[in-house]
Amino acid sequence: MAQEYADEHRLIRYRGGQARDITAFAGNLQAVDELNALSVELSFDVITAPWDGYVEKNLVTPGDKLRLVNHDRTVFAGQVERVGLDGSATAYDRGWYLNKSTIILQASGIAADEAIRRACAKAGVGVAEVCSLPAKVTQVWTGDTPADIISEILEACAAETGRQYQYFVSDEGLTVRELPTAAVKAYHKPADNLAAFDITWALGQVSGEDSIAELRNAVVIAAEQDGRAYIGAQASNGASVERFGFLQHVETVTGDPGDARLRQIAGNLLARLDRVGRTRTISEIWGCDEVTSGVVLDFNSPAFGVSGRNRVTRVTHHYGGAGHTMELELEALDEPRAAGTTDTVSVYGLPDDIGSAGGADGVTVGGGDGSAAAFVSAAQGEVGYREGAGNRNKYGQWAGMDGVAWCVIFVCWCAAQAGAPIPTGYSYVGDMSSYFQSRGMYRTVASGYIPKAGDLMIQGDRHIGIVRSASRAGVQTVEGNYSDSVANVTRYYSEISGFCTPWG
Repeated sequence: MAQEYADEHRLIRYRGGQARDITAFAGNLQAVDELNALSVELSFDVITAPWDGYVEKNLVTPGDKLRLVNHDRTVFAGQVERVGLDGSATAYDRGWYLNKSTIILQASGIAADEAIRRACAKAGVGVAEVCSLPAKVTQVWTGDTPADIISEILEACAAETGRQYQYFVSDEGLTVRELPTAAVKAYHKPADNLAAFDITWALGQVSGEDSIAELRNAVVIAAEQDGRAYIGAQASNGASVERFGFLQHVETVTGDPGDARLRQIAGNLLARLDRVGRTRTISEIWGCDEVTSGVVLDFNSPAFGVSGRNRVTRVTHHYGGAGHTMELELEALDEPRAAGTTDTVSVYGLPDDIGSAGGADGVTVGGGDGSAAAFVSAAQGEVGYREGAGNRNKYGQWAGMDGVAWCVIFVCWCAAQAGAPIPTGYSYVGDMSSYFQSRGMYRTVASGYIPKAGDLMIQGDRHIGIVRSASRAGVQTVEGNYSDSVANVTRYYSEISGFCTPWG
């Protein structure tokens, strides 16, 4: 441990069954460990002196095995990938194989941990340990790397459990574990005659940013099959939408996980994504071998912009004449939700036969029959509903966009209740009409088209309604946000631009 001894890193090369310490011939030695990368990269320069008989020619070659040790502890074990004519060299640990091979893997309702083991076996990499993963996997991968497959499986598990996972490869094989949340103490001992100290006490230069680039305050859980998307659940935080605008993430699931898990997935994802990202970079901090990607460090330097628990997302270890130093990239863990917590979660469920469902291109919400009659009936049942002060209404709350113009949101809400083939994430008339125009499912009034029940009446980019019936004299509609209410309305063709035709 770093508290017990001063660092003494040695670089050992293995070739033909023989080991050689090449530390004296290697410079600019550094190791990069990134949370989202499966393998650790070791880079260094070796002396190239073809005229010097005392320096071994081809000191390192591609395929040589390397081990970086600190006293009796192995810090890195891997294989040289490339060597430049200038003596620069790069090596990777065994995770490299999971990033390079491409495989074919078919999973049909098997446990996530078993799918991961099969992916590793196809790449010739053993498995040391895989933590409990509750998700079932049904998918076919063709020509993907095991690393990409494992990452995709763990993303699905994280969405379901609300936990985050890490994976890495050691001499024993692949390890998958939950990311730790408890902070560790990291120490550096500068010399044998000096005491070890907590590295968080002595910071180098700190930089970073607070950003909403990755913030998402609305989540849709969907499944897709044969050109149709089925929405099983939605979640949103109205307070965050009001402050930052509508930012949505769509998560695709395979099969029907059941209503309880749909609710859990939507809620977990929203809680994780609806946050202002706070990242910090600390350069020239004293080194500690125990600091790897994924570990949590506790800082107490608010004056420098870094405090509380921070996860290491990337660490670069530098081993050289100045001693063992590091550069850290951190992600804050103790930040509160972006704008309070006013989460709403709606679960519609998915059809039992989602694995074999087919149909025309479109979006079906929940397990409704998806008919035009069901759509119109859902709208008609709302006639008489009135908004509250400031455009507040139940449809806006459902969509996570309360307090805005809601004629389109009302259409989306009705579609959700009926399972109609109408997208449910829009709030702007132009977006809805463009969706159907791009699919050849839009008719202008000038064409002489007489709309059918369930068609959407469009008035430019200003307003939208649901057609109940029509004749050559006019159109009867149900409209949301008509005089602050849901109402039956009679429209003349001179008021209308055209009609979206979800049922063709």
